[in-house]
Amino acid sequence: MPTDSSNMLKAIEDFPHQCRTALELAKGMAVSGKISNIIVAGMGGSAVGGDLLRLYMHDSKIPVTTIRDYKLPDYVNESTLVFAVSYSGNTEETLAAYEDAVRKKAKIVAVTSGGRLWEVSKKTIKIPKGLQPRAALGYLFFPVLGVLVNSGIVKENSAEIAEMLDILPQKEEFRSFGEKLAKKIGSRTPLIYASEQFSAVAYRWKTQFNENSKIAAFSHVFSEMNHNEIVGYQSMGKDKFTAIFIRDNLDNERIRKRMDITKEIISQKVEVEEVYTKGTYLLSRLFSGLYYADFASYYLALQNKIDPTPVHVIENLKKKLAE
Repeated sequence: MPTDSSNMLKAIEDFPHQCRTALELAKGMAVSGKISNIIVAGMGGSAVGGDLLRLYMHDSKIPVTTIRDYKLPDYVNESTLVFAVSYSGNTEETLAAYEDAVRKKAKIVAVTSGGRLWEVSKKTIKIPKGLQPRAALGYLFFPVLGVLVNSGIVKENSAEIAEMLDILPQKEEFRSFGEKLAKKIGSRTPLIYASEQFSAVAYRWKTQFNENSKIAAFSHVFSEMNHNEIVGYQSMGKDKFTAIFIRDNLDNERIRKRMDITKEIISQKVEVEEVYTKGTYLLSRLFSGLYYADFASYYLALQNKIDPTPVHVIENLKKKLAE
């Protein structure tokens, strides 16, 4: 019987509660002064929150950029708000980016459970320890959003939050769909697609398959994939690949049509599975879209007799870097 040695399933099932708790962590935390741009500096699971924030603030006049690197862009200055996000607090790229933000006199808020980042940062939101970073997305996203709401940069929408907190606890639906999808994927490589507006959701699917299921997976967006990747399906086969479309009823009409036509074309070569987001508000649609991935990647791991929690390759790489 496959082993879930660290009870990853509990972490996944607790995600709705995590989001509810995370909403309270930024109370009293705000920034002042002119903000011309926002940067979220992080890696891995700690950076996904930045990708989601960029999508969530797509209609804001203040641009949001996620930086996965040791250095921040040269345009960073006193009017830049930098969120240094590292679950462990010891991510070397994020620590270097934090120091770069200090040198460039940016406004900085750190989000971490401890480590070196907790020690050096002057304005910090402390989040709970004990999770894999990828299982702490609620803690890594909502405190950042909370700071922006408190600072008057993002308008608070209680109805939006209430809808999300109503949809995510419907765990049996997410679990059932994820388990069925895992069986359909089997030993094949998943190729995940979404509209540009849901690009971070598609990428999260990819990384959850990478880390939980320990398999290769790839993501791309519409309509860009129609201008290149679709041609590659000529050499693909149903025994090796499966395509997953993340669909949203409020996607651009032309994007929805492109998805329909693309499904018809590539179905000759691979099976296409579709996942529909849930909710009216964007926050619900983003988080429901990615919650399916948690369960699908978890059950695919068990199906392939893989323990979903450990990421030994990453830990070994970090040890070698420290030598």
